[in-house]
Amino acid sequence: MSEVQYTTGVCNIGEAEINQRRRIGYIGLGLTLVFLIGYVAMIYLIRLPPLFGVIVFIPAEILTVGFLQARKKFCAAYGLTRRQNVSSKIGFTIKIEDSLAQKKDRNKALVIIIQSIILASTITILTLFLGSILY
Repeated sequence: MSEVQYTTGVCNIGEAEINQRRRIGYIGLGLTLVFLIGYVAMIYLIRLPPLFGVIVFIPAEILTVGFLQARKKFCAAYGLTRRQNVSSKIGFTIKIEDSLAQKKDRNKALVIIIQSIILASTITILTLFLGSILY
């Protein structure tokens, strides 16, 4: 495996942190499926109104933000708090001092957050659509 290096606005986490974000994505995927299955079951069992499908947004956000950060090798929280960690230790962060680098990292973090909200909203809308069909 090649060594990951900090690159302003591009990469601010190393392999250990990338793997952690991937695990978070899988946890979000599992939770999303559990919420979706529970939601469908509740529609059949107690005629739960379709609007309750919005609850899937929370696990869908965990799913999308985890996988996006892993894929982009960039932690949104680190980008917003002016930190990076390309070391092999999880949580060992280094403060970014350069103001231009801070701005580029913050912008990248905001892009990831917006993308994850759009993706989680899409999953939620599809869930609401499914709920309206099944109701």
